[in-house]
Amino acid sequence: MRLSTVAALAAVLAAPALAQTSAQPAPPVRLDDPEAEAGPRSLAAHALSTADLDVDGRLDEAAWAGAEVATGFVQFRPSPGDAASERTEARVLYDDGAIYVGMRMHDSQPGAIQAPLGRRDANVTGDWALVALGSYHDQRTAFVFALNPAGVQRDMLLYDDVNEDDSWDAVWAGAATHDETGWTAEFRIPLSQLRYPGGQATQDWDLQFSRTHVRTGEESFWSPMSPDADGVVSQFGHLRDLRDLRPPRQLEVMPYVASSLTRAPGDDFDPYYAQNDLDPRVGLDLKYGLSSNLTLTATVNPDFGQVEADPAQVNLGGFELFFEERRPFFVEGTDAFSMSPRRFFGMNRPTLLYTRRIGRTPQRTNFVPGAVHDAAGDNGTVYTDAPQQSTILGAAKLSGRVGRFSLGVLNAVTGPEYGYFQAFDGDGNRLADDRALVEPTTNYAAARARGTFGNTIVGLLGTSVLRSTQNDAIAGLLPNQATVLGFDVEHPLGSGWIVNGQLAGSHVTGSAASIERLQTAFPRLYQRPDADHLELDPTRTSLSGWTGEANVLKTSGKWLGSVHLTANSPGFDSNELGYQSRADEWGLGGVLVYQESQGGGPFQRYSGNVFSGARWDFAGNNSAVFLGGNANGTFKNFWGFGVNGEVYTAATSNRLTRGGPLAGTPGGWNLNLNAWSDDRKAVSGYAWTGIGGNALGDQFNGFETGVEIRPSSSVTLSVGPELYLEHDERQYVGAFDAPGLDATFGQRYVFGQIDQTTFALGTRLNWTFTPTLSLQTYLRPFVSRGRYTAFRQMTAPGETDFPIYGQGFGSIDPVLEDGSDVPTGYVATGADGGTVEFDNPNFTVRALQGNAVMRWEYRPGSALFLVWQQQRNGFARDGAFEFDRDVSGLFRDQATNVFLLKLSYWLG
Repeated sequence: MRLSTVAALAAVLAAPALAQTSAQPAPPVRLDDPEAEAGPRSLAAHALSTADLDVDGRLDEAAWAGAEVATGFVQFRPSPGDAASERTEARVLYDDGAIYVGMRMHDSQPGAIQAPLGRRDANVTGDWALVALGSYHDQRTAFVFALNPAGVQRDMLLYDDVNEDDSWDAVWAGAATHDETGWTAEFRIPLSQLRYPGGQATQDWDLQFSRTHVRTGEESFWSPMSPDADGVVSQFGHLRDLRDLRPPRQLEVMPYVASSLTRAPGDDFDPYYAQNDLDPRVGLDLKYGLSSNLTLTATVNPDFGQVEADPAQVNLGGFELFFEERRPFFVEGTDAFSMSPRRFFGMNRPTLLYTRRIGRTPQRTNFVPGAVHDAAGDNGTVYTDAPQQSTILGAAKLSGRVGRFSLGVLNAVTGPEYGYFQAFDGDGNRLADDRALVEPTTNYAAARARGTFGNTIVGLLGTSVLRSTQNDAIAGLLPNQATVLGFDVEHPLGSGWIVNGQLAGSHVTGSAASIERLQTAFPRLYQRPDADHLELDPTRTSLSGWTGEANVLKTSGKWLGSVHLTANSPGFDSNELGYQSRADEWGLGGVLVYQESQGGGPFQRYSGNVFSGARWDFAGNNSAVFLGGNANGTFKNFWGFGVNGEVYTAATSNRLTRGGPLAGTPGGWNLNLNAWSDDRKAVSGYAWTGIGGNALGDQFNGFETGVEIRPSSSVTLSVGPELYLEHDERQYVGAFDAPGLDATFGQRYVFGQIDQTTFALGTRLNWTFTPTLSLQTYLRPFVSRGRYTAFRQMTAPGETDFPIYGQGFGSIDPVLEDGSDVPTGYVATGADGGTVEFDNPNFTVRALQGNAVMRWEYRPGSALFLVWQQQRNGFARDGAFEFDRDVSGLFRDQATNVFLLKLSYWLG
């Protein structure tokens, strides 16, 4: 894993911790020096008696000279515990409205200071200065602000002592200058952007300063951080003597206006088609401090047109693809709702809150009545128009603290969506003109509370989905109510050991048809004919289940590790407002880790681990037993490598037949290798390759590489080609009703041997003109082909190697039409003479995604976006991969272009 170059804090997040033993600000000493004075470092804040400072990065006002100085920075990397090679000084001032931080970074080679330009929050490699303010003073939470020598800003939130939220944004001011002896960073952080208790005459906060010095590769801290310790904020020092702070007052309003123009190919005879589709809209975001520790955030008619589209993929499995949440309103503040027990290693755990469900694509896709199609006939035409996303009418979040509890409450409402259709007969006469509900009005809610009781942390999370399902078609498709309630706990056992656990239950209600769909769909598949522990009940109107896990971890020192036990009952369902890929499964496993932060020989640092685990369904059928290990290291020249390998035994699968009987799975292996170069250089890169295979003959070969080029401080170009070659002996084709001697439970389960080739090339060009004006471009051509041969049929439950049609088992004939040599389908005959027919499953999928985003932060918190997005798609049935044809075909496919103008204005 490559760590963030903004601050060493991001690196420490993966590291664990013991105690707070550090030196006083001067002189710098090694962490393991027996003469070092114990106790956390502290710094006095200096109150301003005059008007606000001029934040220009110069620190030339008299108030800075009178402030106490924090110095004596200690390396975290590459030589943990050593004094930093260059002196750094930090000071803190405050007044009624803001905290001011001044940092002076001395450098014996000022000409070598790296000051790349990047848009706000950009992860650019260079020198950085960072301050973290733990205004809750709980040694678990901190607000982080960073500047580089070019004045680029970054901020983030640290929570639960070991996690970070890069999506957290505040409105603050910062400036940087450099001269013949180094560079200076000056911060003005409004108190309204922080959270702290009110009504106290004097306050102490947690405090940390950090410096990233790229030339030497050093990451150093004022309050020393041990890479072998557990925790981040718990290793901070203290900011003392903050007097008479008024409770933070916060009211921020950010209205926006936007308009998009969509130009897409279409049929001129389609009554719903418009070559130019203009969509103006307005909305509002609001943030209000209800108290010193509670904040309400709301949005009305939000727009996320500037968010990058999901990458193209081909999904041949039964599982739903998982895509990251990128919409700012839902990304920000994830710490308030996080419920993921700490673990080094986990398997198939459900996510209880997955906000991508809010505003999802309408779920009723077949909304045109069959009678309309019948009336139109073979020569008629049916035109449809349906929205791509559900409209979010409004959403609100409440987050903060009440006493010992942290709280998070989310509520969002999506409006009803309709699909429209018109039908014409072969003579052009209109037969129907109507609309149908495709997504009902829905209310999504989530609430999270977490409290500290001594050293024990206890939390609750509840989610709720309520739908209006008076429409019969919707009622037969979707549940009307879904609730999940979860409980988690974490308790330290001493000496760096932790035990934690989570238990959650779900309850879903709806019509019998909607609950039957839940029973028979992934991830449950209650209809499996040999699953005696499951019972498909088409009359039930509710479904309930539970999930849980328990972990014991050692989180500090050179030797780390964990053991875990997890379980998902067959009836558990979190997919209405969460993400779940597995049910009916339990497993256990463990990992043992060794890490050496001091390095040795050619290494700066290195680590390795071994892991093992196993899984079963609730009937005791084993689905996995595996053993593996990995090792990685960083050399003293800042290059690095990683290697990972795994072997697994033969087992069973209750998913391969998509609701059919158990199938056998062969034993196999996989191996992954990766390497990366020094990313401080103007040209850097990485490479990854993965190979694998099993006893049945499946094979996988994957290759990824990437190069990043920085020809100047303002331009970054990255290119990342990907190539995957996969051979699968048993890719599911379908299940067909064809009783016979060689049918399995009355059905024939047909599979094909598939060779799949996938190629993608992600290219990004970022050009930053100033820290507030930037252009980001992205282009990703994607081609994936799958060619099926050697169709085969399962003939007995638990079978692993299925017999192949035409090779000693029955026969198979292609269906050819109009003299084409590409089959439209196949007719397969079993050994008993029973036949099945299926379409040709071959495919070649092409996609070209591109976008360009110009962003101008014309005043703090306010931005103008100019966006261009282009999407091209193509499909062929031959399953052939011809590089020249398919890549050039990407640019011949018809394009959909979207142009967006969005202006937001921050009032605070």
